[in-house]
Amino acid sequence: MLPAEADFVIAGGGAAGCVLAARLSENPAHRVVLLEAGARSDGFLVKMPVGSYLMLGKPASDWLYTTEPDPSLLGRESIWSAGKMLGGGSAINGMVYIRGSRADYDDWADRLGCVGWGWDDVQAYFLKSASYAGESRRTHSTSGPLGVSCPRSVHKLSRAFVAACKERGLAEIEDYCVGDIDGAFVNLVTQRNGQRSSAARAFLEPAMRRPNLTVVTGALVDKVVIADGRVTGVRYIKGAQIREITVRREAIVSASTLQSPAILMRSGIGRAAALRALGIDVQVDALEVGRNLQEHASVQTSYFVDVPTYNTMVSRWRMPMNLLNYLVFSRGPLSATPVEAMAYLRSRPELAEPDIKLQFGPLAFDPATRRPHKRPGVVVFANVAKPRSRGEIRLRSADPADKPVIDHRLLGDPYDVAALIGGLKQVDDILNAAPFGNHLRGRLSPDARPTSDEEWEHRIRSTAGIGYHPVGTCHMGGDSAAVVDPRLRVRGVTGLRVADASIMPIMPAANTNAPAIMIGEKAADLIKEDAR
Repeated sequence: MLPAEADFVIAGGGAAGCVLAARLSENPAHRVVLLEAGARSDGFLVKMPVGSYLMLGKPASDWLYTTEPDPSLLGRESIWSAGKMLGGGSAINGMVYIRGSRADYDDWADRLGCVGWGWDDVQAYFLKSASYAGESRRTHSTSGPLGVSCPRSVHKLSRAFVAACKERGLAEIEDYCVGDIDGAFVNLVTQRNGQRSSAARAFLEPAMRRPNLTVVTGALVDKVVIADGRVTGVRYIKGAQIREITVRREAIVSASTLQSPAILMRSGIGRAAALRALGIDVQVDALEVGRNLQEHASVQTSYFVDVPTYNTMVSRWRMPMNLLNYLVFSRGPLSATPVEAMAYLRSRPELAEPDIKLQFGPLAFDPATRRPHKRPGVVVFANVAKPRSRGEIRLRSADPADKPVIDHRLLGDPYDVAALIGGLKQVDDILNAAPFGNHLRGRLSPDARPTSDEEWEHRIRSTAGIGYHPVGTCHMGGDSAAVVDPRLRVRGVTGLRVADASIMPIMPAANTNAPAIMIGEKAADLIKEDAR
């Protein structure tokens, strides 16, 4: 039987939502309900790291959002994938574990008024969340739920990439979790014993045995119900039925950067004129809900190489042995991740901080078919680490079944384009450095190096895709215009918070899974403190 009321109702079972459900239900006096639109995520494909390739693009496991035509991408529409299951992106992502730089979070606290969100503050929650399977270090804990480890096996070309970066003058970083990412390194992954450690598996599954926690899948949240300025319930749809659960203490919206602002807007929190035009009663005229959308524009450079890479190691005739290796030892290509090494560099030498993020993967895809290439190859994904381009989320209608409008200018700021040009030129130089260049056997993409900045810009605008890291649409801040305050409370409503990547005021120079889990951890503590 579905519960009629709860102390805490969490709308969305993504990375942060799973953490919140687990942490808030630690107190047996608190009745907690988690509502998730997708299904469970305990299947074999989720646990097997390369299973994400088979889940992306499938409506059962991927939201498959479509953007509006983007003038900054020459009018192209883009598919924005997102995990549609418990664990959200953590159940379908590339498993890169990275926190970002000290400067990222200190900027939140010092310049943007996000008190309590400086590096030293959030580092405590990174430590709390993870269980590191490696050499003992002060920057890692071994007691958290989330499995974090070195890749089970590191491809020789990943180490050659780091060596090539060093040859070109970048530092080799021994432990990038100290908040120093200015250099190159082999990255950690969210795996435990060679299997994916999603937020659902790490945090939620152990907690689901608790009698005070109810997890409802297939539950599409419509809105929070507000009376006299206070949240009284959460309305959702399961099957063909509209249901409502009474909230005794707080509702926490944790439905993702794309869906959390949509839930707020359907609840009457947003730009008043836009809400009234859709027939939605206005509760709070909040101009910033849905704005400040940020995403990593990702541009690929790919080369053929002279040694087998993961795309050739998973050929059909090798699959039985690979599967046996994985089932028995949790090793081999089926435990591999798409990114094994990273580097941060400056698009211009005079910059104080690196502004370009590189991700290296020992695999290659055919640009025409988007399937694994028959020849061995490697890829480097280049992003502007902290993009300046912005977009927004709007409602298409008041119907929760209608996916929100994603109106982004992925490369709308000229700085981002110029930075990518500077960064991509260095990618070619790095890959041709002696530790790596000896393995090159021709270009794959682009098939010829652009010869002018105009050609580089066309290459970028015509091929850039997403980095799967949207943030910022319910941004936190110390000013009254911010959607949530530093305790993640929605301004103008009592008993309502947002806790997911949407609250990030500025994207950290990092992949966003570990930061989203950190947000869930910190939010849980804030809620517990205020519930005393």
